[in-house]
Amino acid sequence: MTYLQEIGIPHIAITQGDRPIQYLNQGKKGEIEIPVVKAVDTLGAGDIFHGAFCHYILQNDFVRSLTLSAKIASFSCQFFGTRQWMK
Repeated sequence: MTYLQEIGIPHIAITQGDRPIQYLNQGKKGEIEIPVVKAVDTLGAGDIFHGAFCHYILQNDFVRSLTLSAKIASFSCQFFGTRQWMK
């Protein structure tokens, strides 16, 4: 995160599975807790997170987009496969 900040990247986030997302938003550090769910399958959770983030960032600020994306990705882990959660 330090390296990215030093080269001028204003928005940085590091996901860590079920541990909090570490972020740096225009010089302000923070963490976003991940919702606790009974995980059935975590395959694709990162892809789902990134897709949700791409959707939310068009409508929200950086931190809110990360928070909403974490909720979607966590929810998806409660189902087997990468698409069952969408039904």
